[in-house]
Amino acid sequence: MEIQSLGTILLLMFSLSCSLVYTQNPDAAVQLACNKFKQIVFEKRVAISYFLEDAPITYSTVDSCHGSRPLIVDGTPAEPKEFPHAARLGNRDANNETKWFCGGTLISNRLVLTAAHCFFSENGEVNVVRLGELEFDNDQDDAQPEDFGVLALRPHPDFENPKLYNDIAVVKLDREVKFNRYKHPACLPFDDGEQHESFIAIGWGQRKFAQKQSKKLLKVQLQGYGNKCVTSVEPNDELPQGYEARSQLCIGSKDNKDTCNGDSGGPVLAYHGTLPCMHHVMGITSFSIACSTPDLPSAYTRVHYFLDWIKRELANQT
Repeated sequence: MEIQSLGTILLLMFSLSCSLVYTQNPDAAVQLACNKFKQIVFEKRVAISYFLEDAPITYSTVDSCHGSRPLIVDGTPAEPKEFPHAARLGNRDANNETKWFCGGTLISNRLVLTAAHCFFSENGEVNVVRLGELEFDNDQDDAQPEDFGVLALRPHPDFENPKLYNDIAVVKLDREVKFNRYKHPACLPFDDGEQHESFIAIGWGQRKFAQKQSKKLLKVQLQGYGNKCVTSVEPNDELPQGYEARSQLCIGSKDNKDTCNGDSGGPVLAYHGTLPCMHHVMGITSFSIACSTPDLPSAYTRVHYFLDWIKRELANQT
C-alpha cells in the first residue's frame, strides 16, 4: 500500500479515537499520533512468496527507522531528510516574489506550529509555507521542496502583540501534506522539557546579528538553563513581567551558539527516546536577548504547556 493511502487510513483512525483518548489520558493521544506518523513513513508491508505452487503469500513489516545522532556544533548544515518537519514561512506578492522571515514545524497533515508574533511581521502576512526544503536557490541538493498556500492563521487566543507571552500559533495549509522521508510531522512533547539537558534548534535565520539569513537549513545544539532566565531576562517591552517559567523554556549555550533573527517560530527539538528517526518539538523560538552570547539564555515558548490548545486545533483542522 502506498504511503499516502496508508497515511490517510491511520490519520482517520487517529482522529476517531482522539476525543476519547484526550478525555481519559491527554498524553496517550500524543504518543499514539507520534507512533502513527512513524509507521506511515518508516514501516512498509512487504509480500513474501516462496515460489511454490499454491504456497500462501505471507507479509512482513520492514522498519527503516534508523538514524544517526552526531554531535551538533555551531551552525552546522542539516543533512538531507534530517528534519522533515522543518517549515519556512513567508509572504508572496503579486509579482511572485517571496520574502521568507519565520520558521515552523509540521505537526499534522494540515497544521504547522509557529510563533504568533510571526503573524505581525513588517514583511507582510504569512501566505506561503515551504516544506521539504534544505538549501534555498539550489535545485541540486537532496530535497523535495513544496510550497503550500495558507487557509487560516490561528494565534493563541491569549497572545497580545507585541508581548511575547503565549507566543504560539498554527498555520492551516491549503491542502494535505503527502508524507514521505522529506516531509512528515514532528512529535508533540511527552514532557515539559525541564529534564532535558540539551536541545536542537534549527532554522534558516541569520548566522550572526545583522547578517543575511542562511540559504541552508542549519542546526545547533543548545542547553537547558532551568530557571536562570528569571534573572537573565529582565522585564522589557516584549516581556513586561519578565520570564514566565510555566509557559517558557530557558535555553542557551556556553559557547557562541544561538538562534537569531529569521529563526522565529522555528522549533527547539529533542530526540525521541526510542525512535531514532523522530524528534519532539519541545519549544518555539520566541524571544532572544542577543545572538550567540555565551551563557546568556533566552526564553522559548514551552510547547508542552499549550498541549490542550494544540489538541483542540488538531481536532478542528479539517
